[in-house]
Amino acid sequence: MKSIKENSILSFIAAAKFPLDFLEFDVQVTKDDCPVIFHDNFILSEDKGAIIEKRVTDLTLAELLCYGPQKEPGNMGKPLFRKAKDGRIFEWKVENDDPLCTLEEVFQKVEHSLGFNIELKFDDQVVYKQEELIHVLQVILRW
Repeated sequence: MKSIKENSILSFIAAAKFPLDFLEFDVQVTKDDCPVIFHDNFILSEDKGAIIEKRVTDLTLAELLCYGPQKEPGNMGKPLFRKAKDGRIFEWKVENDDPLCTLEEVFQKVEHSLGFNIELKFDDQVVYKQEELIHVLQVILRW
């Protein structure tokens, strides 16, 4: 079991304790134009015993933040799952879990002397119009 969930405030703060110059993380934009930190194109969860997939960019910020641990101590949202390269699906458990977060939270809470290598995530299976790509970039640059 991994110690800390990747792409989380907790993981960035832990990494900042090492002598490094940059952190790399993945940013996607929610349906309501909020840049969020999440690697995979899809959120995997469970509903009535079945695994469901929801595209991160099809969710609002409020919908996305319903998954995994919540900001209020002791509260747990909908379970998160991961898909392995071989297709196996497993519950995403770590020793030190942390809520999903926004790009704004990273800028506010992570050591300001660190540089950020921000990877913009787009689904390779989707053909995007130029206007859509420009819009996503403009949303991210606002922060």
